[in-house]
Order: sequence, then structure tokens, then C-alpha cells
Amino acid sequence: MNQAAFASAPPDRQITGERNPEVMPEQVSQFSWALRPDDFLSSLWDGIELPAELVGSTAQRQLQFRVGRYCAREAIRALDPPHVVASLPRTASGAPLWPAGMTGSITHTDDFVSAAVAPTSKVEALGIDTERIMTAERARGVSQAVAWPCELAHARAAGCDRLEALTLVFSAKEAIFKCLHASVGRVFDFCDVRIVTIDARTRTFMVRVVRPLSVRFPAQHILQGRFEIERGWIHTGMLLRRE
Repeated sequence: MNQAAFASAPPDRQITGERNPEVMPEQVSQFSWALRPDDFLSSLWDGIELPAELVGSTAQRQLQFRVGRYCAREAIRALDPPHVVASLPRTASGAPLWPAGMTGSITHTDDFVSAAVAPTSKVEALGIDTERIMTAERARGVSQAVAWPCELAHARAAGCDRLEALTLVFSAKEAIFKCLHASVGRVFDFCDVRIVTIDARTRTFMVRVVRPLSVRFPAQHILQGRFEIERGWIHTGMLLRRE
């Protein structure tokens, strides 16, 4: 059900729609929105309440949160049309609390928001991430903490330039963490997993667990994800199928 989902525009906004990144399989419903300045004035997310910790945050962060919940609501609606979700609560860790029988993930950058959901009868967990390709200044600040040199080499061999390579590695690990967090039950480090292959033709990456994350994900365990690079964004996704 990974059809392109186009958001309904406010009356004064002319929009061609935002297609979904192709990082999730067919059983996943995804809804995406490219943020524009007039979204601050849109009434589409007026009914979406902010959590207490975001009340004093910037207008941009508040908009990202509201649009993320809106995208989640629309993805849920596409997956299960009779299912109407007025709000999406948060867990103690701040993650979305998905309706019974569903699992999902939300991502946002300064100008792109997306949510993906799937039935737990088929999918145990999923994680999506989108990043704007890093600036050289940001890359200098995070490169050593985020990526092994061999991971960057794999990305460069797949055709990425230096900044695309670092952003791809960073985004892939964010998607991995979102996908595995509930199963692992704790925060883990960027260096606890290592990207071992990146295939530009299939737009897939393979990940090896370096340090044991749990009984289910011991050292040397291999996982696979997908990526897409478009218009200055890098999108990544990982999914655990129901066994």
C-alpha cells in the first residue's frame, strides 16, 4: 500500500503533492509532506495538540511535530480507512504510541515530513528517516562520531560525494535505531552497528551488528535497509518482517 499519498492543500495553496520515498515495501502505508512557508498558517493541523515540552519551542519545531502527526493520521487512514485517529499519544520515551495492531515511524527535517505505518500482523517494526544533505560545517562536527571510515568508503564507492556519503550513513543509522529501539529496549551508539555494503543499483544497504544489542540482535547479526537520494534529501528505511 505504498502508493503516493498527496496531502490536501489549504484553499490558498497550490500544490502538486509530494511522492513518498521508495524505501518501504508494499504492505507499508506512507504519507509525506514537503513543508512550505504558508504551512505555518494552515488550518489542517490546528486540532493537533502539542506535548507540554514543545509549548515553548520554536514555531518551526511545533510545525514539524504537528505535520508529523497529521502525516501519521493520514497514513493510518490509508492503511485502515474506517480507523479514525484524533490524536497520537506519546510513550514515556517520546515515541509515537501507535494504535493497536499497527506499528510505524515518523521523520522530519526542516522542510520534509513523513510517516509510515504497517499492520503488526505482517511487520514487527519499521524505521524511516529523512535528512537534508549535510553542509560542510555540520559534517566537520559529526563525522567522527557518526561513521566509520569504511562506511564512508562504501558510500563513495556507490557514487556519493563526501557530504552525501556522511549523510547517507547518518540517516541509515537513524532508521536502524528507530526500527530496533522497541525490540532492544535501550539507546545504542552509532558505532554499535556498521554499514558493510551499499548497492547503488538496488538502493539497499547491509548493516552488521558490531556490539551485541540484545539476545535477538547479537554481534555479527546482519540487517538490510533501503535508501533514496533526491533533490537534496536522503531517505532511508528499515523494516523487520513478522516471523
